[in-house]
Amino acid sequence: MKSMESFGKRIIVAKLEKGEDLLDSLVALAKKYELISGFFSAIGALSEANIGFFEKGKYKSVKLESDLELVSCIGNISYREGEATVHTHMVVGDREGRAFGGHVLKGCIVSVTCEIFLMEIDRIIKRTEDEATGLFLLDL
Repeated sequence: MKSMESFGKRIIVAKLEKGEDLLDSLVALAKKYELISGFFSAIGALSEANIGFFEKGKYKSVKLESDLELVSCIGNISYREGEATVHTHMVVGDREGRAFGGHVLKGCIVSVTCEIFLMEIDRIIKRTEDEATGLFLLDL
């Protein structure tokens, strides 16, 4: 195990509007506030979800297009090659109460609202490529 100690710096609260992409918006927040690194939680509603499942070296995309509750979305913001990168997973629910979850990919579109609480930490977290998986993992 590798670990490090960090402290909370500030909290950023955001409300996404109808039509905004969840992943793009999180990256835009990091840039707007010049975020060092951080973690977040979000809830809301989506009209489209694009959820990934990592399999055989790449993400398999599962797309859902209907009214969906964003039941839970958690993740972190770190840096890869100097650019803010978001790693997040979510669970969405449909009108029948079925739940779907996985890695958040581009194409998760807000239908009504999405409320994000983002906690910045005081140390930069970087990601480097893991040769065994091809994934960019935390470099602690």
